[in-house]
Amino acid sequence: MPGLVASAVGILVVARTGVPVAVVVGAAVFGAGFGITQSATITLMYSRVPASGYGTVSALWNVAYDAGMGIGAVGFGTVAGLTGYPWAFVLTALLMLTALVPAWWDQTAACKQRATTRGDRAVTEEEQG
Repeated sequence: MPGLVASAVGILVVARTGVPVAVVVGAAVFGAGFGITQSATITLMYSRVPASGYGTVSALWNVAYDAGMGIGAVGFGTVAGLTGYPWAFVLTALLMLTALVPAWWDQTAACKQRATTRGDRAVTEEEQG
């Protein structure tokens, strides 16, 4: 999540296209966030398979990465043609932030699961008296 937020913030700063320093700083922040997210996603994928599956994970990750970049570039170009670059950057940042919703949802579900598990253990301990 930190990489995603940094990337979105960087893109929002880049939206200030008339301010050269904002574009450079925003691009640097975006790049840092993007790098964090790249590393985190492939590491997460590797953690979910045995070492024998690393080749498959690498191939799938690279296909998804390249396809996402291509589809994103076409989509961004289409939006920029309709709205101009500043608004296209703002809309891109907002779209990126929608990825926080499932992350928040997963976090909430995990917290509820832990609370339920703790509650079940407490009842069991009380029953055992």
